[in-house]
Amino acid sequence: MRCLVLIGDRAPHPSLAKRLPGFVFAQDFEPGDWSCVFRWGHVQGRDDGLWVVNAREAILNATGPDGPAILRLNNIPTAPGIEPRWRVHTFDLRTLAVLQWSGRRLRPTFTGGARLLARLRHLGRRACYALGLHFGAVDIGVTSSGQLAVVRVVPSPALDARLARRWAHAMETYVAAVADASAAAAGQSAGREVVLGADPEFILRSRVSGRTVSASRFFTRFGTVGLDRACFMRNGVLVYPLAEVRPDPSPDPLELVENLRRAIARAASIVRGYRINFEAGGTSLRRFTIGGHVHFSNIRLSTDLLQALDNYLALPVLFLENPKSSRLRRPRYGFLGDWRSQPHGGFEYRTPGSWLISPQYARAVLCLAKVVATDYPLLRRNVFLSLPNQRAFYLADKPALRPCFLQVWRDLERSPTFQEFRQHIDLIRQMVAEERRWNERVDLKRRWLAG
Repeated sequence: MRCLVLIGDRAPHPSLAKRLPGFVFAQDFEPGDWSCVFRWGHVQGRDDGLWVVNAREAILNATGPDGPAILRLNNIPTAPGIEPRWRVHTFDLRTLAVLQWSGRRLRPTFTGGARLLARLRHLGRRACYALGLHFGAVDIGVTSSGQLAVVRVVPSPALDARLARRWAHAMETYVAAVADASAAAAGQSAGREVVLGADPEFILRSRVSGRTVSASRFFTRFGTVGLDRACFMRNGVLVYPLAEVRPDPSPDPLELVENLRRAIARAASIVRGYRINFEAGGTSLRRFTIGGHVHFSNIRLSTDLLQALDNYLALPVLFLENPKSSRLRRPRYGFLGDWRSQPHGGFEYRTPGSWLISPQYARAVLCLAKVVATDYPLLRRNVFLSLPNQRAFYLADKPALRPCFLQVWRDLERSPTFQEFRQHIDLIRQMVAEERRWNERVDLKRRWLAG
């Protein structure tokens, strides 16, 4: 692959170019058949038609007046005026280094504990991603109240020889992964088939009183039907308000739906004899909300994949959600780019609301998830580089986002895997066209077990 690195006002350490002999470093765009263009703080020209690492708009987000507002919108603490204590180097959702500030100098030693290190790494990843960056250095300080907060995000960080070695390795790894994913999406190589899993959440509601019922009254922590780990203490006893189903994973989203049906049937049998409804969507329980978590394995988590999931999965699903519960849930839960690593080696995508409401919605969402994960190198639009679009997402402002939906849907219709599952996914387009949304107060048991 031929890669171009566009250098802005601050050039990287010379050893970075030495360690990347196959990359071209330039201050101005050079025409050519580039596989990848890295913007190292460079904001001149346009990104159209290019595979860009650090989009122009993302760099402007980080360096311009919208940056702090974007971070705060994503529930990321900011404090631009304080002295930074740490600098976190992040590339493609991975931490390359955590350094400590000592006056105006950065030292490679880290004296904090493992818990602090994990929090710094997490904050660095979230700050870069929220701004739309693939990479950057995030300076973090401590506010007067003791809270970690982002001081600034630098899209063209200064490096020394040691850091340049790490950055070079990260850039080479990224390029190789892009080449593999692009070849697989274009049908030029077999690749590994993406495996889907899920643990969508639901709540229990009494048909007699209309009040919610604790899930821990009926279910245990583990198993095909179990308790979400969110809990609170009541009279000295831990109460788990949310339940979730954990069907066997499958590379076939339709098979996964059937696995879900069996899991829901098992859950229904446990509450048989009680007048209990199961409800999903984004229903709020005071401090707790529910989500439709989708698991992915046999695929490398990357900024590009996560951006594709936000744009081509979370955005369409938003149009099915109840705006009121969507606003209550976000941005604390289900924010853009909300993911968590899993013991099986894959990751869990947590942004959409709980689509467990009916098998039709589950088929549409899981088939769409399969399409995005398979074809994401061909799905490169990112409408969330814009502060207004991010704000509209968190406000569930569907009219404002409707033009974005139409754009991403046209992209999806041109993707190869979409055609395989179109009959199931088209439900979303029909719902949007008719301005309908799912009913969160329906007893989902009846829909799943009917027929």
